[in-house]
Amino acid sequence: MAVIAGAAVVSIGLAGCTGGQQRRAPSTSDAGSLTATGPWADEFRDALQHGVSSYEAAILRDGEVTPAELEDAHHHVRQCLGESGLDIAYATDGGFELESRDGKYPDDFFERSDPVLRACEERYDQYVTMLFEETRRNPQKQDEAAITVRCLRKAGLVGKDYSERKWRAEYDAGVFSFPEYDTAAKQCTLDPLGLWRTP
Repeated sequence: MAVIAGAAVVSIGLAGCTGGQQRRAPSTSDAGSLTATGPWADEFRDALQHGVSSYEAAILRDGEVTPAELEDAHHHVRQCLGESGLDIAYATDGGFELESRDGKYPDDFFERSDPVLRACEERYDQYVTMLFEETRRNPQKQDEAAITVRCLRKAGLVGKDYSERKWRAEYDAGVFSFPEYDTAAKQCTLDPLGLWRTP
């Protein structure tokens, strides 16, 4: 059994994850030290203003998250969780599974484990994974509706009459008129520009 994607884990041993990199109060000096400009600069600046740990600020300050930095952040989260008997498996397409190292999953596993995961992510990965994934799938921050609809049309999931306005309305409602769980639809959600994922 594992807790999947984004939800998580134990208050058991929360003390194990409280040392080291502490979350700091929001600081305009962090945001002011952003050394990059570009389509995603505002998101990096907002993350720095949110009061991330010094570890995460060091990664975000240049306005880029490299694959090596992503893996290092994931490594630190795994180590932090390990102190409480937990493990985490990150999926290539995004999301994760949270696991118990001893294979035991009591009924209150989620309630006990979630605070631990949150504490570990506050130290190492509040924004690293999210910004890596967003900048990888849409580096120039093109209009989301435009690139998604273009991809859906190319995949034959919608016709020429399917508009960006309709996609936005369906997205907001959470109900789509095309088979959203189709392999091609998943491709258009995760990698609409075809930059990194093999269908």
